[in-house]
Amino acid sequence: MASSSTSSLVVSLLVLSSVLGHLPLHVYSKGGFSVELIHRDSPDSPLYDPTSTASSRLKAAVERSRARAKYFGNAIQNPTAGDNFYSEITPGNFEYLMSFYLGSPAEKIVAIADTGSDLIWIQCKPCDECYHQKAPLFDPQASSTYKVISCNADSCSALPQGSCGSASQCEYNYKYGDGSFVDGFLSGETISFDTIGGRRVQFPKSLFGCTHSSKGTFDENDAGLVGLGGGQLSLIRQLGSAIDNKFSYCLPSDQTNAKSRLNFGSSAVISGSNAVTTPLISGTPETFYFLNLEQISVAGEGAVAVKPAPPGRAGNIIIDSGTTLTLIDDDTLQSVESKVKNSVNLKQVTDPSGDFSLCFDVSGAGGNAKFPDITFHFSGVLSSVLGHLPLHVYSKGGFSVELIHRDSPDSPLYDPTSTASSRLKAAVERSRARAKYFGNVIQNPTAGDNFYSEITPGNFEYLMSFYLGSPAEKIVAIADTGSDLIWIQCKPCDECYHQKAPLFDPQASSTYKVISCNADSCSALPQGSCGSASQCEYNYKYGDGSFVDGFLSGETISFDTIGGRRVQFPKSLFGCTHSSKGTFDENDAGLVGLGGGQLSLIRQLGSAIDNKFSYCLPSDQTNAKSRLNFGSSAISVAGEGAVAVKPAPPGRAGNIIIDSGTTLTLIDDDTLQSVESKVKNSVNLKQVTDPSGDFSLCFDVSGAGGNAKFPDITFHFAGGAPVVLHQSNAFVESAQNILCHALISSDAIGVNIFGNVAQRNFNIGYDLGAMTLTLAPTDCANL
Repeated sequence: MASSSTSSLVVSLLVLSSVLGHLPLHVYSKGGFSVELIHRDSPDSPLYDPTSTASSRLKAAVERSRARAKYFGNAIQNPTAGDNFYSEITPGNFEYLMSFYLGSPAEKIVAIADTGSDLIWIQCKPCDECYHQKAPLFDPQASSTYKVISCNADSCSALPQGSCGSASQCEYNYKYGDGSFVDGFLSGETISFDTIGGRRVQFPKSLFGCTHSSKGTFDENDAGLVGLGGGQLSLIRQLGSAIDNKFSYCLPSDQTNAKSRLNFGSSAVISGSNAVTTPLISGTPETFYFLNLEQISVAGEGAVAVKPAPPGRAGNIIIDSGTTLTLIDDDTLQSVESKVKNSVNLKQVTDPSGDFSLCFDVSGAGGNAKFPDITFHFSGVLSSVLGHLPLHVYSKGGFSVELIHRDSPDSPLYDPTSTASSRLKAAVERSRARAKYFGNVIQNPTAGDNFYSEITPGNFEYLMSFYLGSPAEKIVAIADTGSDLIWIQCKPCDECYHQKAPLFDPQASSTYKVISCNADSCSALPQGSCGSASQCEYNYKYGDGSFVDGFLSGETISFDTIGGRRVQFPKSLFGCTHSSKGTFDENDAGLVGLGGGQLSLIRQLGSAIDNKFSYCLPSDQTNAKSRLNFGSSAISVAGEGAVAVKPAPPGRAGNIIIDSGTTLTLIDDDTLQSVESKVKNSVNLKQVTDPSGDFSLCFDVSGAGGNAKFPDITFHFAGGAPVVLHQSNAFVESAQNILCHALISSDAIGVNIFGNVAQRNFNIGYDLGAMTLTLAPTDCANL
């Protein structure tokens, strides 16, 4: 196929950190490296057959492609199909080999490199019932860094079919479609690579499968397999932040002679005018790299629409280096081939091998046969990846949790005797208190212990639930975009405010850890100090005299997602409060900080959620559900009317804060008076005084019969980002038949805030990597 230009597809892999935690980067210095990929038909391959022809190699590749496609299809349709995890695939259905080193001292291994699987496995001594391999078996007893993983380890649960061996060892058994199998123990070991630049890089405590029993159609020239898929045990996911969550490869057209490279870290960054980027779609199984293919065009004309994925399925195509051919649905194929036929002026012939449906005789073209370019149109644009969090239990696709408004019947704070007017009155008071807090913190960010300044513990709008510890305990806490530290009340807590739920017992958790005063994270506290046992201590005081005091700690935080999964984030930082007093509510046990500071949940999750989160607040806060979305679940803030707000210029901190915890919108008095003057001129209703005394502009709608008309109010943010506020965003019912302008003056407070009434029915996405905010009009109740 001739082409006048080249275009490379950049697949930005949202892969995460090691199953055993951060890989020690004193062994591998961050920066990137490359290793060689060996095609199975290359003369450098131990499988090279000098008697093979181009036709015989293609024929074999077709058969392997079909077998892999069956495997992918079965695994997608039935990802938990017993032990037959590999379904229809056979051990010989691969395309590339790679070499690496295992153990201390290091032994060289040549194994299959496969983007369609996860576990790294090799054959180990003793292996009396194993397929024959030419290279010596790996001897784990001869390595000083070898370690067997126990059945109780979190990493054991990542196996699709893990079981417990006789000595509590984590055992795996993978069966292939032709009856071949491998059986062994999940283990930890040092994996090393010789880079193309001549360095050797080491990754201690990597997980691999030490196979002690195997049988089937394996090749004697390779000793195992290196999984490069998206699953938790793959090489890519284990290297995680050590390679900045990135890998790439470049496959030359001449597979038998030219060299291929597998690049990691900064060596994997792809750029250039012809590079294009498309999102990886989270799907099941997480091993596969799903994409969305929207159209295929031939010769730049007449694009053919590709069938979308069935309902409930992720993406409609898999990208796989181990499959030679491209497979698409028959309707699309026939349409594409029809357009190719119309573009090629050569005689059509039947494929002698019977594998291909469209072939041409080029014998008379004298090397000048012309074929059209065929363009695959993938969807979307995927943003860059930052971050650091070890994410061995959370799959990379993103997740959503429920936000509970404080006035919802689902909230433990719900007051069935409250009215719409009393709830609004309370929200106004909370809005003013939060605005004072923001103003004081901005004007004096190092104001001693009074970090929370004028805010009081009750000045919040949303709650969320999560789990803490091992075993996990459920916590219901305040969700607050205006603060950072996650804190809850812990045992012992003799001088604490009363809470209905049991206190968290750190001594009962196997994953709890106190942070020392010398840790970098301790310095992230606005008012950190050193406790009697060199523990990192915090003390937060609130404007009404309430306070919380405790120790900065590490623990596993988990969430029940809206989809029903539970996702875990080990080694998360939180405040374990052992002393508190004040106007806290007995129905909540602490606070989850969602701000931009270093200790907030969002910053801690970092690359695990691609530095992104979003929420969508329905107009009916008391009944409809709200969602807090993370990662890829948060990057779908798009659609008609979506606008991106650019960050403030260098040296500027902006002139308004967006805050989900403030109900009303506050702007300076001069602006407010000008806006209200324009509103008055646009509304043909009687102006009245607000009975509550909170709002400066109100109208009597009793005679409008439900047809009162109010103007849209547009906020024009920097970068050409107009956000249109309709009546439900800009006006609130202060009393029966009285509608008031939901903006109040910020002059007495000194800070402008874009509050949650204005945010309702917008899908609002935060990208802390790019430092951008995106708002898209959305019916949040039906999202």
